Amino acid sequence: MTSPVLNLRRWAGAWQQWSLDKQLTLLFPAGILLFALLFGDIRQWQPADNKAALTGTGIFFLLIALTRLALARNALSTRYEWLLRELWPVPAMLLGYLLMRLLRLELAIDALGIELMDPQMIAFDTALFGQPLPLLIQHWVSPAMTLLMESAYLHFYYAVPIGSLLWLFYYRAEQPAAFILVRQGIIYTLVAGWLLYLLVPVIGPGQWLETAFTVSLGTQDGLVYDAVNSFRYAYDCFPSLHTAVPWVTLLLCWRWYSWPLRVLVLLMTLSITLSTLYLRYHYAADVIAGVVLAVIVAQLLSRQQAGTLRPLISAA
Repeated sequence: MTSPVLNLRRWAGAWQQWSLDKQLTLLFPAGILLFALLFGDIRQWQPADNKAALTGTGIFFLLIALTRLALARNALSTRYEWLLRELWPVPAMLLGYLLMRLLRLELAIDALGIELMDPQMIAFDTALFGQPLPLLIQHWVSPAMTLLMESAYLHFYYAVPIGSLLWLFYYRAEQPAAFILVRQGIIYTLVAGWLLYLLVPVIGPGQWLETAFTVSLGTQDGLVYDAVNSFRYAYDCFPSLHTAVPWVTLLLCWRWYSWPLRVLVLLMTLSITLSTLYLRYHYAADVIAGVVLAVIVAQLLSRQQAGTLRPLISAA
């Protein structure tokens, strides 16, 4: 039997060989758990109100177990083993987000006395547009538009990053470091965004300005809000990660996309961005911050593309 000390050394050796984004994938949920323990939030979680999040967490761990079993039995080709080993940080990061909801990190923000920043977001929107942008565009509401925006918000948001990674895997197999670079962009964007959620808590126009809206989104909006809110951390608006993640993916993948794919992904990304405002989840300030975050991450990673794409393979 392998000794615990030997196992620990193996884990330490593997950890040192991981790239930063893989390390952050494990450090971030650990930090959330520590944060919740320090402020006692963990004692106030409400399992009955988090069935969807708990189900998602259970499915994630089941997939991890099945993946480890497949790898241990050498049931997959080398190529698909590589995919599993390099793709897992992206869905794993979602677990960190679910923990923010499950462990009710908003209680820690309240305990620290950090005030909600919605008035500042409203002031920013008003300075640019005369009123909060979600209020300004509420007269665009129609059944067809609502259906399109719901589809973009719920489905395109995941399709753009995951789809782009799989596209790189299948059609740019000769450039594995491109896959890793885009994965890093997604992870860094998520971590930076979630840290800002804690520093700049915003609840969003759908709740803060609920009585100010005079036009209903339609009969389906209640179902969508229930589905989305079952996974949402309470103060997850600034920046808009629904904006940042597709944009950082688009910016990093642009050189590898074919022209038809560029047009398709650009239209999907624009529709996701608009949906965050139309569905009243975000202020214009949140969306602009999301675009800025995406540009910063893409620019920082792009600087290393020319000289470090191949070294990234060994670092990952």
